[in-house]
Amino acid sequence: MKFYIETYGCSANRNDSEIMIALLLKEGFELCNNYNDADLIILNTCSVKQATISRMCERMKLFSQTKKPLIIAGCLTKVRKDLIEKFAPNASLISPSSIDKIVDVAKTTINNKKVEFLNGNANKAILPSFRFNKIIEIVQIAEGCLSNCTFCATKIARGNIKSFRIGDIKRKIENAINSGAKEIWITSQDNSAYGRDIGTNLIELLEEILKIEGKFWIRVGMMNPLHFKKLEVEKLAELFNNEKVFKFLHVPVQSGSNKVLNDMQRGYTVEEFLEFVEIFRKIVKNITIATDIIVGYPTETEKDFEKTLELIKELKPDVVNISRFSAIKGTKAYNLKKLNSKILKERSKELTNLVRKISFEKNKKWIGWKGEVLIDEKVKNGFIARNIYYKPIFIKEGELGTFKEVKIKYAYPNFLSTVKIN
Repeated sequence: MKFYIETYGCSANRNDSEIMIALLLKEGFELCNNYNDADLIILNTCSVKQATISRMCERMKLFSQTKKPLIIAGCLTKVRKDLIEKFAPNASLISPSSIDKIVDVAKTTINNKKVEFLNGNANKAILPSFRFNKIIEIVQIAEGCLSNCTFCATKIARGNIKSFRIGDIKRKIENAINSGAKEIWITSQDNSAYGRDIGTNLIELLEEILKIEGKFWIRVGMMNPLHFKKLEVEKLAELFNNEKVFKFLHVPVQSGSNKVLNDMQRGYTVEEFLEFVEIFRKIVKNITIATDIIVGYPTETEKDFEKTLELIKELKPDVVNISRFSAIKGTKAYNLKKLNSKILKERSKELTNLVRKISFEKNKKWIGWKGEVLIDEKVKNGFIARNIYYKPIFIKEGELGTFKEVKIKYAYPNFLSTVKIN
């Protein structure tokens, strides 16, 4: 039986698809690249923004019209089940925490029977993965989170944090490296909260991972500033100086206004966020800083937005992921009075222009840099490589999965290059 899978959302969702694929392949199913050729369709959904949810509705409607057996997976199964019932009433459902049941769901669904698995306890650190990118292994270290942000549906979709055991995570990474992986993504809904439920923490996890032999680089994923308070930040930063760890820190601040952060129930102040970043910058030379900003939260005034602009000017991050506020049903912020869409558009444009300018200025400082990179992605007319600072570098020639010495000659707002790009 052939199956087609379509995936949306974060790296954790991508890994959920990789796990489901591996389990289905093991059972004798065959993966295909076109839903028209499939006997079974799986849609792994995301619900992070309203625009994304609308896209999910379009895909559900399309796949339902094929009359083929359909499985809806991912966060939408928990966040907006009502929409699934509207656009794909005959589809089977499987939640992120139940993906270890995908074979049972697939076999039942193919026989034109609807089934739902919405309350599971899958240990993703011991499940096999099919790597979309043969060089990159995504390893989920936990499921769920400890925060209660007013705008986010993560808690609805994935529940309270469930951390996976260090030994299981370490073995998964070892197996990945032995099978050719060179880049390891440590991911979850909030890496800084890892281990709080099982008596350990991210520092202890990283110390064990760094004992693994072989040449590979580790990308530590997003960490909420709230849970930095429970960690020895200096000790964590020192681990980023290890030759196997990307000098890359993703800490989402979301707003430059303490009033808005309080309204969002983020649990930290702008000053605390800056203190954490400063510790990393002091200990890890030239570290790449990434953050997230939500523009137009319902209580955000013009003065609040100005504070966000001031923060970005002071922080000068390398990467900023900008999102306009999106009201997700079921969240605390859903019923708040929304700002005018024109205001959101204007503020988003102003912030985007500022970020682009800062990113370009910072990237220009890398011109002339020489050093080792890992080629981790094939793109049109060449490859994307990463240096140890996780900077994306376009190169014309190379081999996927190899390390190579390069010299950066050109800089652009979003990437670096060894050749001129027209």
